[in-house]
Amino acid sequence: MNLYKSQDIPRDLMLEDDKGKLLPAMKVISESIKYMREHLMKELGRKGQALIRPSEIHWVLTVPAIWSDAAKQFMREAAVKGGIPNSQLMLALEPEAASIYCKHIPSERMVCGGKSTLDAFSPGTKYLILDAGGGTIDITVQEVQTDGTIKQLYMANGGDWGGTKVDEAFEAFLEDLLGLPAISRFREDDKAGHLDLLREFEIKKRSIKPDSSSKVTFKVPISLKEAHEKETGRDLKESMSRSTKRVAWVGDKLRMEADSARELYKSPCDYITEHLEEIFGDPKVRGTNIILMVGGFSESPMLRDAVESAFPGKIIIIPDEAGLAVLKGAVQFGFEPRIISSRICKATYGVKTNSPFKEGVDPEDKKVIEEGDVLCSDRFDRHVEIGQPAGLDEEFGEQVYVPCRSNQTAMRVEIWTSLHKHPRYTTDPGCMYHGELNVQMPDTTGGKSRKVGVKMIFGRTELLVRAVNKATGEETRAEFDFLR
Repeated sequence: MNLYKSQDIPRDLMLEDDKGKLLPAMKVISESIKYMREHLMKELGRKGQALIRPSEIHWVLTVPAIWSDAAKQFMREAAVKGGIPNSQLMLALEPEAASIYCKHIPSERMVCGGKSTLDAFSPGTKYLILDAGGGTIDITVQEVQTDGTIKQLYMANGGDWGGTKVDEAFEAFLEDLLGLPAISRFREDDKAGHLDLLREFEIKKRSIKPDSSSKVTFKVPISLKEAHEKETGRDLKESMSRSTKRVAWVGDKLRMEADSARELYKSPCDYITEHLEEIFGDPKVRGTNIILMVGGFSESPMLRDAVESAFPGKIIIIPDEAGLAVLKGAVQFGFEPRIISSRICKATYGVKTNSPFKEGVDPEDKKVIEEGDVLCSDRFDRHVEIGQPAGLDEEFGEQVYVPCRSNQTAMRVEIWTSLHKHPRYTTDPGCMYHGELNVQMPDTTGGKSRKVGVKMIFGRTELLVRAVNKATGEETRAEFDFLR
């Protein structure tokens, strides 16, 4: 979630545990990936498949579509540090991977539906993908093309309304029921017991259904009862008898009324359905009658009912084992990455430049003079605008740049983004530094007349940049860096 919430991500981003101890996020993630990589190799050897060489494995790392480019780069670098060669690694956007998987599964493996498979849809069929995971919700809209490829129609969006919001609501319920001091003491004194309680809830919450009248019963560690009595001086049963939460303490178990259990789902379900209503109101998605629900949270009967109730005229498709749709689809994407033929640019991308100063238009505080030239600093030179469709490997119009000084041996090109279509300056509201492109220009013979053509290539899961020395035609190596 730290990568989702932060647009400006440093390489030394730190994570804090429950005791306040800090550890680099890069270390935590790279070690996790390293463990999974080593585990796979051990399993291959154990099953007699040791003849598969590491150099023959192509790795696919999935990321939420709503993550920033910086977050995607952070994950790529963590994977490389975890032992996966960069040349054997590709990123897959999670809702796209799930869509690819569901495109080929038979109807009997759908929880509900009305069509045989997504692959059987005629060209022009549109569907919304709701990827509901534990942390984030990823939403996008796609259309089947005549050649069987998939075109994105609506920019990926969403929020942190995943299944963990239900867990947070459960913890808030306990705090309100027993008091924050008691719950804090319980978490501190018995961390294992606290984790056991959350695991118990994770299992029990799968049985919470919209039409159920059965109480939900949790086994509660005795340490929670002790923590409550130490902090309040009251017996746990006494506190519960005074509560309006409609719960009971029986033996070592907590019994919650069905309506109280359902209430835990209200906030995330409301966020999701309200956001879906907003998307369906956009003219760009008119004619979209299918909602494809994937991700672990989509297996919840409560979320399924909320979506079905909010959109009774839509076809709801939920694959069997919806929580594995992203994983299985990522494997298919690794074999066929060109199946996604077009994506929507989620921001306006441009380059920070010094352009000729326009009297009466540009503010005086942006006027700079470089070797006799009167220039305007901080100009946003737009390459592509937000909401613009980009085909796979589509190169947008080349922009040509020249050095400000005749003795420059390198050109530092800053890449900026904006959520507005036509920003004029990089200092405008909503503009954000996004990374930089470094182009080496060791030959200074041409002075300020030397030209470098820069193209941004969109349509993949990651942004690619190409720079060409216009004097020699030589393609220049460019390192595109989104991280601080």
